[in-house]
This record gives sequence, C-alpha cells and structure tokens, in this order.
Amino acid sequence: MLSTWNGFTVFDRLLDDVMTGAGGTAQTSRSFSPAIDVRANETEIVFTADVPGLKDKDLEITLHEGVLTIKGERKYEGNDKDKVLLGRAYGTFSKSYTLPDTVDPEKLSADLADGVLTVKVAQQPKREPKKIAITPTAK
Repeated sequence: MLSTWNGFTVFDRLLDDVMTGAGGTAQTSRSFSPAIDVRANETEIVFTADVPGLKDKDLEITLHEGVLTIKGERKYEGNDKDKVLLGRAYGTFSKSYTLPDTVDPEKLSADLADGVLTVKVAQQPKREPKKIAITPTAK
C-alpha cells in the first residue's frame, strides 16, 4: 500500500520530539553575540559589527572614560503559543573596548546599514612630550 508524504506531519513529529524534553517549548541556550571586527590606522579606529535584524533603537553606543561600549538586543517576536525550533540566537549583548589615549572623543560616529553597524573613532596624532626651557634667574 502506498502512502503519501506529508511534510507538515513530519515537521510536527520533529517538533514534538524536540519539545518533549523541553517542557513544551524549544528554545536555544545560545545568546546573541555579534561578530565585531576592529581595525585601526593613524587617523581612526573602526569597529564593524554584524547585527542583522537590529534597528538603531535596538542599539546603544557609549564612550565613557576611554571605554567604548556597544550594547544591543535581538528580541524574539514570535508567539509563546507557537511550537518553534529556534536556530537563531536572541537576547542582549554588551562588548566594551578600552581605547588608547590618542582618540578624539568629540569625533565619534556610528552608521547602521544593511545589518552592519560601523563605529568610527578619530585618532589624534600622538603628542610628543613638550620640552620646557629653563630661564636662568639673575642674582
């Protein structure tokens, strides 16, 4: 006897198998942690982060006492009543970087385009110690 293949039945069985041990919901324990590249040259430091699906309101960038912090959150927007098998990571993240004293905190910019966050921090030329001449005093 031939039986017809029903993809939904197979998917339902897969979800039932996965969720049986998870108390009715299948969620991943992975947290969202975007990959961030850092590159620097004499004029700037550039941070490039993959943040697909995030909007500017989901991100926060701060510079405080020489520490650049990039924070964000990817929220799961599904229904709690749905059966799901999560393959993507969700949650909050925070990454901090101590910047050298050559950065110019007034020249910091951030751009979000096509799921990529780019943060640029300008660098000033390294200051050389200033030699101060001593003037002899007359006696």
